[in-house]
Amino acid sequence: MKVLFKNISSLVTICRNGERFLAGEDMNYVSEIKDGAIFFDEKILWVGETVDAEEQIRFGKIKPDKIYDLKGKSVIPGFVDSHTHTVFAGDRSDEFAQRVAGATYQEIAARGGGILKTVSATRKASVEQLFDNASRFLKNAIAHGTVALEIKSGYGLDVETELKILRVIRRLAENFPVDIVPTFLGAHDFPPEYRNRPDEYVDLICNVMIPRVAEENLAQYCDCFVDKGYFTIDQARRIFETATKFGLKIRMHADELADVGAAKLAAELWAVSADHLLFVSDESLDAMQKAGTIATLLPGTSYFIRMPYAPAKKILQKGIPIALASDFNPGSCFTENMQIILSLAVINLGLNCQQSMVASTLNGAYSLGISHRLGSIEVGKDATFAILDCPSYLEMFYHFGVNHVESIWIKGEKVEIDSGV
Repeated sequence: MKVLFKNISSLVTICRNGERFLAGEDMNYVSEIKDGAIFFDEKILWVGETVDAEEQIRFGKIKPDKIYDLKGKSVIPGFVDSHTHTVFAGDRSDEFAQRVAGATYQEIAARGGGILKTVSATRKASVEQLFDNASRFLKNAIAHGTVALEIKSGYGLDVETELKILRVIRRLAENFPVDIVPTFLGAHDFPPEYRNRPDEYVDLICNVMIPRVAEENLAQYCDCFVDKGYFTIDQARRIFETATKFGLKIRMHADELADVGAAKLAAELWAVSADHLLFVSDESLDAMQKAGTIATLLPGTSYFIRMPYAPAKKILQKGIPIALASDFNPGSCFTENMQIILSLAVINLGLNCQQSMVASTLNGAYSLGISHRLGSIEVGKDATFAILDCPSYLEMFYHFGVNHVESIWIKGEKVEIDSGV
């Protein structure tokens, strides 16, 4: 069925010339059409102003089967959340209470909390329990405007549970209409049984986990938490070199807790994305710029665990593409709402509204290798977008704390958000 949206008060196409990403000054210029129109089936067939669409109809060049009048509404490409940990079991609300009472992330981890608490619950959970739990979160993400996302493993830290999580991610991708990109994160932390034998756990990742993940084709990317108290540069290098041999591309948790040179390693290994970057050095940023590594910033984590924010303005000035993501996870950022992330980006991270829109759509899609299909509203791309119940997309930033999404369309079909599957 061919559909026409017309009289769109604010049609945010992001870009118009087929750019796969935007960086530096270019992130300031979001393409927007007032009184816009989109003609589409599964793909976007035509984009422009309503007056031109009506002329196209009169001359028989556009023949819609159905027309929607979107006066007073905004249409955006939908958010691409390029860093999430959506599949897990258990609850860490008690840790949140400890943190707001003054305990640090590291202190909670030392008491047996943090990642390892979630690992224990996830190991015990069945596939059905993990799928049902993740489905609830995923429905909420879609309802708030997310049309594509990356999901990492990392709460198993043993062979069978890591594979179990990745199989659940595959099942989510088969049952939900959004794009889901799987990432193997066996190197999220050291499990209790290897706490005093870290290099042996790296052996397990390289010799068993990665080959098994590749054999079942369960992931596109490999990630590693390279930071103070977690995986060292040498350990990470070995993991990533092994992953590359098995056809996995590289993403990296980098320099979140301290500057350990992780982002520089990401650039050296041609990682697609270096994420967090709260304590990244100028030297590492220069290396990322030369390598073309994207900076994925996660302001929700800084907010949630009371940490500094990444140096977004410096990253912009160096011409490095920035993506924004939720880092949705049970311990350090428990929100799947990308609208909240945009609010934090403009208030605390220092990005402006235009930069935040680019970072959460086109650049997020680029970091997942899908910006040829998603991330902007251009002819030939998937007819995937979010309709906002507001006359300007800027109202998302101004009127914060509410859900502005009225409906989601994916590949030309309206998604029934409540059912999700």
